[in-house]
Amino acid sequence: MKISFLIIVFLLVALVFTVIDLLFYKAFNQLFNNVLSSKAIYKILFWSVPILSFSILVISVYVRSVDVGNIFAVNYIYTALGIVALLLIPKLIGSVFYILDQLVFFISKTNLFINNIGLALSFIMFFAILHGLTINKTNFQVREQEIFSKKIPKEFDGFKVIQISDMHIGSFHKSVSSIQKLVNQINAEQPDVIVFTGDMVSNYSGELDEFIDIFSQLKAKHGMFSILGNHDYGDYVKFESRNDKVENLNNLKMKEAEIGFSMLNNSNTLITVGNSSINIVGVENWGKPPFPQHGDIDLSIEGLDKSLFTILLSHDPSHWRSKVLNYSFIDLTLSGHTHAMQFGFEFGDYQFSPIVLKYKEWAGLYKERNQNLYVNRGTGYIGLPARVGIRPEITKIILRSGK
Repeated sequence: MKISFLIIVFLLVALVFTVIDLLFYKAFNQLFNNVLSSKAIYKILFWSVPILSFSILVISVYVRSVDVGNIFAVNYIYTALGIVALLLIPKLIGSVFYILDQLVFFISKTNLFINNIGLALSFIMFFAILHGLTINKTNFQVREQEIFSKKIPKEFDGFKVIQISDMHIGSFHKSVSSIQKLVNQINAEQPDVIVFTGDMVSNYSGELDEFIDIFSQLKAKHGMFSILGNHDYGDYVKFESRNDKVENLNNLKMKEAEIGFSMLNNSNTLITVGNSSINIVGVENWGKPPFPQHGDIDLSIEGLDKSLFTILLSHDPSHWRSKVLNYSFIDLTLSGHTHAMQFGFEFGDYQFSPIVLKYKEWAGLYKERNQNLYVNRGTGYIGLPARVGIRPEITKIILRSGK
């Protein structure tokens, strides 16, 4: 039954691919007045590319299914998806514009060169995705954000909090140099505190093993703190038993502790400079269904001095509007989770990603009364092994005393 279902799915996918390729073939021929379509070598080159990309996808799914013991085997599928996206998304854009071009010409008998515009956009998208697949996915960007509050003590004026989030470290398998570059960039900022806001791994604690020594090089004057994200619980893979799943999570906690992170699982701690202190609170993952809701703010703030400036670490930004805003003493929430979809557009203060359709707060700083939320765009990647228009982020939060 399962094999039959997979065959049906692959046939449907192949049909969609074929329709898109046929439309793009016609669009490309129209640009050159059908001269190329008479060349046999052109036909061979054009159709060999989609056949090859679809074959790579099928083979990668098969290899993943037979190599279930390899915790990195899912990367085969991710790589194949990257290749398919590189070849299919630009063609999809060209195909849509070709259909629109034909409709306009059918109605008005006027050539508005819509097809030409579509092909130009297709080539722009091709190079954007290629850049995202090769360079941009590890082109870490330090984004600086000042947070002003009268609750911040004078001793903490200029205090630097470095936030990283959503490493999905298994995606970096055998890419030690990329993580070394990340660690060097973070240390160069000379952080007072480093916080990690969840999703260290994609599924298995073993993903972290080859990077423990590198992450152990991280240095912060007043400590490093972390929380769990939805992927850290291992909910998206099948373990042989419930005990294996629990052991996987416990191993992840131990490995993060070995790196130097103090994990705040529904708990809090004080950071003290001189005679003044601020709170750092951490909750387990809380997200809107189907994401798990293990986070418990009431438990996390037990014994807390609410008069102090308070930073909350919460993986999913939807937690802020759903729950956190009810706790007016929480001054700054740091989240991640959205990755800014790893696909979008940023120019100056303007930013757009389709993820806005799901998350109102998806990247950067948001304010509501005296409370702030900062959403990290993600430092790693998962699924599509690319960052198209959205660079991976290291957030530098600078605390400022006063208005």
